[in-house]
Amino acid sequence: MKNIKDLNDDIPVGDIKLFDNYIPSIEAGNYFITVRQPVYNDSTQLDTDGVDAVQEFTVTAPQFFIDKAQVVGMYPAPGSSGKYSEVLPNIVLKDAGLPWERGMDKPGTPWLALMVFQETELNDGDDTGDKSTTTTVAAFQQGQSGVLMPKITREDDIDPKSSCKTISMSVDVFQKIAPGLDELSYLSHIRRINTDNCAIGGINEHGLFSVVAANRFCLSPESQQTQLKNIVHLVSLEGMEEYLHPKVDLSSYSGVVLLSLASWTFQSQADGYSFRMLAENLVNSEKNGNAVDPSLLWLRLPVPANTNTNMNAVVRQRISDGYVPLPWQTRSGESTFAWYRGPLTPLLPAPSTTHYPTADAALIFDKTHGIFDVALAAAWETGREIALADAAFLRKVTDFRQQMNLIADKLMHRATSPHFTSQAIADTDPRSTVQERLRSLLTPQLIKDIGNTASQMPGKRATVTRAKTAAPDPQLQLSTFLGRKDVQERLQQLAADISGELSDWLAKVKLLYPVPFRKLIADERMLPNESLRFFYVDLNWLNAAIDGAMSFGITSGKNQLLHDIVMPGIRAAAQQKAGMIRSRITGRQTADTQPPDVMSGFLLRSDMVKAWPTLVIRARDASDNSLNIIRTDHLAPNVLLCIFSGVPDNVTLSEPAETLCFGVDDEGYAVIRNIVAGDTALGQQLGTVQVRDLSGKQQYCMRAPGSHVLNIAPEDPNGLVQTLQRSMTSLKTPPPNGQLTAGTLALQMMKSAEAVVFQSQS
Repeated sequence: MKNIKDLNDDIPVGDIKLFDNYIPSIEAGNYFITVRQPVYNDSTQLDTDGVDAVQEFTVTAPQFFIDKAQVVGMYPAPGSSGKYSEVLPNIVLKDAGLPWERGMDKPGTPWLALMVFQETELNDGDDTGDKSTTTTVAAFQQGQSGVLMPKITREDDIDPKSSCKTISMSVDVFQKIAPGLDELSYLSHIRRINTDNCAIGGINEHGLFSVVAANRFCLSPESQQTQLKNIVHLVSLEGMEEYLHPKVDLSSYSGVVLLSLASWTFQSQADGYSFRMLAENLVNSEKNGNAVDPSLLWLRLPVPANTNTNMNAVVRQRISDGYVPLPWQTRSGESTFAWYRGPLTPLLPAPSTTHYPTADAALIFDKTHGIFDVALAAAWETGREIALADAAFLRKVTDFRQQMNLIADKLMHRATSPHFTSQAIADTDPRSTVQERLRSLLTPQLIKDIGNTASQMPGKRATVTRAKTAAPDPQLQLSTFLGRKDVQERLQQLAADISGELSDWLAKVKLLYPVPFRKLIADERMLPNESLRFFYVDLNWLNAAIDGAMSFGITSGKNQLLHDIVMPGIRAAAQQKAGMIRSRITGRQTADTQPPDVMSGFLLRSDMVKAWPTLVIRARDASDNSLNIIRTDHLAPNVLLCIFSGVPDNVTLSEPAETLCFGVDDEGYAVIRNIVAGDTALGQQLGTVQVRDLSGKQQYCMRAPGSHVLNIAPEDPNGLVQTLQRSMTSLKTPPPNGQLTAGTLALQMMKSAEAVVFQSQS
């Protein structure tokens, strides 16, 4: 048993910790607390019954169904096809303690099991996919005559009208594949991983998962030309304890019905894709001979062949730079085409300090060839479009401009009015009211002096003659005032105090969150199926988009002056916050809190994203320093966007640790890994042991020759547990106390994570 502090300690990215279980202090169920107070007179008990108080309470936990959000991953992936004959399916759950939250007869035994079926092994149900039947909790509890069903006491917090799912099978199938009561504890464990380098998709932010593995290998077809459907169900074995023994007599039952809490299907075939095969497919069309040409991994259209003409050279250069020719209609109604490039480019544009009041100001005209470059103009319009789509943001912009107008007016009034004492602009608070100022001046002594003055005889009135002067030009007066350095610095300070929500929104623009996908990828040929494409992030494009988003509410020259004064600070705040958005979402602090000066990344469009949604990503620069990931998200089920702070020299993609599968190699061997601290690294491979004969001639650690079901049986000398214990001891890495546990068994049966390194073209 582990406590929650042990389970939540931090580990480095790429590492994994395995725990046997997490047994709660109190199991789910209905409980009563009884307090009795007897009455005594000295040593004599006067009331033998006493006074009782009873409090009922319920410890809740899933019983007849689980929330779909509990399922983090399933392997093999639902709906996939591949060569899975050496794999033990597994399911990953978000709640680390879920498999142990319900009590079984044997303490520490999970109440969940994963069972693998062929279609012919399950009776027909409502669902033709997984052959399950939907019913109510009350109907399930009524049972069926002559059918073995779990004996479950419904807890008070479960509505009897709630829906649940069941599966039905023959007694023979149940006894053939159901794990024994003494085997269940070996089939569930806890994994602790660091999720910093995974795509954000609702996974447990602490990287703490429970894993339930099947005891049956995937079923594969005998023919090379066919596929075999596998159906996997996560079932409840609560109330089934007395039937989970190899010699139990079930001859009086015609069938078995179990609760199904989750299910999926996949196709197993004699040959199929793997992680490495999918990774290699990403660069198959980018090879020059046998080697991958990194220059072909840029995010751009295929560069046309060289025809040695001037126009061809211009087109080739534009496309090499990431531009796409798109149809364009001018404001005068002419139809032509223009060059467009989104914020993701195959080169790093030189930074520009130019900002644009309108989209037309951002148009670039190539006089030599008579063609417009509309990239920055389109960026400006994109920013305006996404701002228009967010009414809350527009209100914040309008409120901000009104506040800045009032602040500027008050600063100028207090700096130029003779009714206010001279005060440095840096010390002036325009948000204080006249009433507050008056109250601060009305001291007791001043009030007394005013009273004394009023009681004295009035003096002789003097006549004052003032020379008439021309009224100052208010526009010139305002522009002169706003041109002062001390005024601008004070306005920037005050703007920083009230623009936090604006810079939060703009930080998301910096990381492309609200930017439509069609503005990122203007032509599908830039990102074909099964492809990996690298890019730089064009900060000039993003700044133009911010100019468009912040263009609302500028209705006067005064608004424009104030806008120009405060926007550099708001842009800088947005850039600073952009580097911290991911850590805010995940709740984990990153070492790098500096605003990213250069951002780069990649787009991955592949079935790999579907099969491994929490793909692990590691990037290193030319000095072998690890790069900080500032955004990684699924833009579609098969499209992954990743943005780094800096420029990678190489990027490693690997299977996520929480979905690492179990099984044997192509010859039926499991790997023995070191678990003893010392000179040999923990987890290092030391040897192998044969667990299964894939030809079906030898039994080894299976229930029978040719069987797909593991004989885990800890008391059987030929079972998996004792076989692994002997091999580990012979290789000088004996299990703790000489006894294999769920965590150590998981480590030995775990198939090594595959990883592939892509060389960046930078």
